[in-house]
Amino acid sequence: MTEPPIKLTRRGQEMLAKIRTRALHDALRDQEKQPAMDAVLTALLIRATAGCALKTDVLARLVDREGDITIPPADQLVRLACEVLARDVHITPEHRQNTVTYSQDHYARAEWIGALMDADYSMPRLDTAEILGEMSGDQLRILSALVATRHGKPPAKVGELREWLVGKLPDWQPVPFHAPGPVRTPFRVMEEA
Repeated sequence: MTEPPIKLTRRGQEMLAKIRTRALHDALRDQEKQPAMDAVLTALLIRATAGCALKTDVLARLVDREGDITIPPADQLVRLACEVLARDVHITPEHRQNTVTYSQDHYARAEWIGALMDADYSMPRLDTAEILGEMSGDQLRILSALVATRHGKPPAKVGELREWLVGKLPDWQPVPFHAPGPVRTPFRVMEEA
């Protein structure tokens, strides 16, 4: 049974909020009594899903209507975390990236997560008419050199070369999941204000 909320002035509410925030931060940073991995992952999932209408179904698996928190079994926790990532992380085409809207790290996070999850192995074949149709003649000539020894002399005309390359590059992947890392800064525990 929860006690009724105490009545405080606005200043009192501000003071209590600062005290409670400090207690939360201290609990998260406690080196003597570190939280369990499943509790930390559940906390990250709550942080990532609360307030997002597209993720309320995941949040409801973690926090019930009474506010009680459930830590799912490890396999379900991993599945929920992967689902949240799948809903949240997208590759942004290079021509749409600008560092006014987001930092470069924001765009790189999908690349890093893709590399971590071996997403390269989930890629479909890319030697299709659609993908090859978006490449320049110079790029197609470079690709044709990769398969010319097995498939004979490539056509000289760009349109014919595109058609000739379709289906001949089964393992070709023009862009692997990868991005440069962030600027290195030393790790430090943040100081409370």
